[in-house]
Amino acid sequence: MTTPSKPDTELLTEHFGYPPVSLLDDIINSINILAERALNSVEQGLLNAPVEHIGFKAKSSKSKQNAKTASSQPSMEEAARHEIENGTHQLETLLCASIDRNFDKFELYVMRNILCVKPEDRDWIRLGHYEGLNFDNLKSPDNPSVDSVTRLRRRLQASQKLNCMLHAEKARNEALLGELRGLVGGKVKAGERSSLSGPLVKEDPDTTESTHTFGFLQKKGDLADGDAETPFTTTTAFTLSQLQALRALSTSLRNMMPDLKGGATDAETVDDGKKGWRRERLEYVEGATRKHLENVRGLELGENGEVRDGEWQGEGRKLAKGEVEGLEKVVALLGKSGSKGDEMDETE
Repeated sequence: MTTPSKPDTELLTEHFGYPPVSLLDDIINSINILAERALNSVEQGLLNAPVEHIGFKAKSSKSKQNAKTASSQPSMEEAARHEIENGTHQLETLLCASIDRNFDKFELYVMRNILCVKPEDRDWIRLGHYEGLNFDNLKSPDNPSVDSVTRLRRRLQASQKLNCMLHAEKARNEALLGELRGLVGGKVKAGERSSLSGPLVKEDPDTTESTHTFGFLQKKGDLADGDAETPFTTTTAFTLSQLQALRALSTSLRNMMPDLKGGATDAETVDDGKKGWRRERLEYVEGATRKHLENVRGLELGENGEVRDGEWQGEGRKLAKGEVEGLEKVVALLGKSGSKGDEMDETE
């Protein structure tokens, strides 16, 4: 007897479709289940049988002392139940030990003598799913490889991603076309593809213009009779069809102009000649900005807010008489201190 090797186990697993050991495990598990059922049946049969039929007899008490000792001991039914459970447990232990010992031998025998492959026959075995295979073209450049399969998988993933992006773009375009169509005032026919220039259900021009913002575009006039052969006629017809709507828009804007001009003047000035709130706010912002740039940033600004770069860019701030006298005194003191220092150097 020889121990099955790893190649034999792999070959048998490929042939059966499952490991050979799993077959033996199923057999042993089935035997254990049957043994457990048999033990349960034996135990239930003994528990259901009358106590007198399985060898237990009631003891007769002849004296008071015997009566007291009998009352302290358990009853005959409890003693019988305890004896049955103890005996069943012992029987289960013996039966399980016997099953394990014998089926271990069975497993060793089967794995070494039945579920095995002889070494001299191993190289000549061909499984059923190997029939018809041709291994002569394994080195052909057209055969798929790991790299080629990986490239195909990546191309497939990219195609799926592009497909999802196109579907999302299509949904966005359809939503946009729906909004534009709502502004124009048309509806797509049932079963037709959604597009802005597609066939639309005709609506009443008067109601369309009143309910939709660009409903006047539905008034084509004589455009339906024109074509590419007469572009001038088509252009003229289109202009005439839109002229009425443009005239209405111009009239409405002309009526709104006085209100817009009045609002602007009211914001700048008031009837009393005082500055309006807009002008006051503008001057406040400019003044605060100038102070911040001069005090915090340290910039030197001109009258119009331009930044001085240190060179002369016009007349600076005029100095008072007291400031000029103070500067002259400082210069005189600096001159005296400089002359004394020179004399001390010469004496040394």
